Amino acid sequence: MRAPPTPMTEATGFQPRAGQREILEYEGGRMGVAAVPGSGKTATIAALTSRLLEQRVDGKGPLGRRGRVLVVTYQNAAVDTLRGRIGARLRERGLPVTGFDVRTLHSLSFGLVQAYPGHVGTTTDFRVLDEASANAFVDRSVADWSRAHVSTWGRLAPGEGNVYDERWEGQWQRIARSLASSIIGAAKNRRLESEAVIRLATGEHAQGLAAQLVRIGGQIFEGYQRLVETSGSIDFNDMVRLAVALLEQAEDVTERLAQRWPVILEDEAQDSVPLQEELLGRLTAATGNWIRVGDPNQSITSTFTAANPKLLRAYLERHDVIAVEMSVSGRSAHRIQNLANDLVRWTCDRYPLEAIRARAFRDQSMQLTEVGDPQRNPVDSDGHSILFRQFEHRHEELLDTSTRAARFAGAQPDATVAILVPTNKMGFDVAELLRERKVGFDERLQSSRNVRSVVDTMARALSLVAQPANSRALERAWQSLELAGGDSPRATPDQAPRLLRSCYRPEQLLAPREEEDWVTSDAFPPVSGIDSDTWHRIDRFARRVAKWLPAAALPVDQLTMALAHDLLPEDDLAMAHEIAMFLRRLSDEHPAWRLPELVAELSDAAVGRSLLSQPDEGYEPQPGRITLTTLHKAKGLEWDLVYVLGVDSVEYPATLEDEFRGHQQHLGGDPAQLARTWMLNAADGGQATLDGGTEGRLDTIAERLRLLYVAITRACRYLSLSFSEYVPMGQRTRRVEPALAFEQLQTLYQARTVTSDKGAGA
Repeated sequence: MRAPPTPMTEATGFQPRAGQREILEYEGGRMGVAAVPGSGKTATIAALTSRLLEQRVDGKGPLGRRGRVLVVTYQNAAVDTLRGRIGARLRERGLPVTGFDVRTLHSLSFGLVQAYPGHVGTTTDFRVLDEASANAFVDRSVADWSRAHVSTWGRLAPGEGNVYDERWEGQWQRIARSLASSIIGAAKNRRLESEAVIRLATGEHAQGLAAQLVRIGGQIFEGYQRLVETSGSIDFNDMVRLAVALLEQAEDVTERLAQRWPVILEDEAQDSVPLQEELLGRLTAATGNWIRVGDPNQSITSTFTAANPKLLRAYLERHDVIAVEMSVSGRSAHRIQNLANDLVRWTCDRYPLEAIRARAFRDQSMQLTEVGDPQRNPVDSDGHSILFRQFEHRHEELLDTSTRAARFAGAQPDATVAILVPTNKMGFDVAELLRERKVGFDERLQSSRNVRSVVDTMARALSLVAQPANSRALERAWQSLELAGGDSPRATPDQAPRLLRSCYRPEQLLAPREEEDWVTSDAFPPVSGIDSDTWHRIDRFARRVAKWLPAAALPVDQLTMALAHDLLPEDDLAMAHEIAMFLRRLSDEHPAWRLPELVAELSDAAVGRSLLSQPDEGYEPQPGRITLTTLHKAKGLEWDLVYVLGVDSVEYPATLEDEFRGHQQHLGGDPAQLARTWMLNAADGGQATLDGGTEGRLDTIAERLRLLYVAITRACRYLSLSFSEYVPMGQRTRRVEPALAFEQLQTLYQARTVTSDKGAGA
């Protein structure tokens, strides 16, 4: 039975549902909230904060008369949303919009370290390394390590005898970047220095490939940290670590902060990292007033960040924690909600791999709203509001989806529609099809590296096409290949860049080779001490970039994409297209500009003096426009119609024997995941013989199931799931199976559906 309306209900129109009512009765202590998608999490946090501040007026409740509520959330956009919702609640109650703080983990840590610099060895004007600079330091430390250890990474090449070629050189650079980022983030979240990481992976107990990868990661970590410290900065992880150290060392500071914030509300707790849990745990140690709100079933970043889905689930199981479920959701129609529940129940009860049953999901089902709820579930359509589609070839899947999405957007201008893709490459292909149809859409894809690095790579390459007779442009083109991971790391200082700068006959160096007696050194002044390997590398470089020059006759956007396909991995092509469109707009606005002027403007963009359009954190879907986004970036959003593409066994592996994206077969899996799993296990005192490859694959299977759950629960009224039998894999086409979850959900849906097979809406 619904509780009678409270004064808050009458004033604000907020009608608490089951679960929400229990949260609003909070009087203190530790509480954990498992909130399903669309259950009103933000509204509940705002309502509880308002209630606590209303009690404060009379000196009641856990805040006393002077305490403030601290709300910690994940993204800056969420800070603005929560601050606005809480402020609106307080104004409706006739209360001043004060008494609460909303912070991200990093802004909270920054404030603490800045306020008490003497306790942690910093100054008040310390500089925080931005993400782009941190990534640049990782790239530099990877390059430095690789130059000094050619034989080490060379022996990791696939094939008999571990003979490596250009392809492996470029591939190793990408592997090493991922490995370094994973080890650095995971180690810092465990407060492990680089020396400790190296020690863990050294000695008789540390044998095998995983330990070797950890050693490599630790050594790159050591170089990275040296660069950070030399720059006089601290990175984001260091900032949180210093904040934890502050609370650990200064009891008086911790006591004052507990008095200031007697209650802490943690939003998006499923994405919590170990340092965050430790920081908030110390802040609430004295009062015990810690409310953690999140959805364990939407934890979708743990395989590539320090986030750990086990943290919130373990908190909910603690004996000193009041566990509350917010299970009522008004977002999706009944059939879509049932499908999401089917995925959870089938995985928890009947998944073929028993290890996945407890690992993937918390067994919690969504429930429909009651009569009278202000956000009733959308009504199911007369036909099939959920469709399962199978295509022969990937291009057919993308073409059909883009056509249907465009038709829906045109026919229902008041509705929202999204196309969700598992990879940026697939998104890039869909974007091309949508542009051909001249359809309005918002592209929310992501680059695997920071934007500045991709822009800089393209600017350097384009500068050579713009000025092929300029020796400085030759050097910049060499650097573009280094940035893209296409050059051979060296064990000694590289002579090639300076040598290229001295080239006095670049037109001869880049000309087609017709004379058999021509040698590369003929394009350079006489110089001694240059080894034959350097001349060989310069010759190989010249032959490669010479192929770019005929493309100078193309329009600038086509030229940019031609170079991007040669320089960048698939995940960065969406960013390259943004660059191409940026240059095309400049060319249209300045018809007299030639390629050198356009490249100069792009170089300005690379250092921040011009802007490339980037998706806004606070993005909201617009009716009548298609949203094209990756599955990960779809989290937190909703649309009337959602197309989920590529639901096959490659994107959603189901068994340990399946193919996993990013996994190197000859290295036993994903090297970064393998090394991180081994390191964390060793740090916890576990067995050095742990099969990190198996653990990593299990984690991936579980997380991809959660990602599919997130995709399904983005849909309000209509949902389409699809896969293709034949998909491009590198230079070839391969046959793939539908995802096991796709088949199971289709079977369960068909068993439940009693309406006609005639499709509607999707």
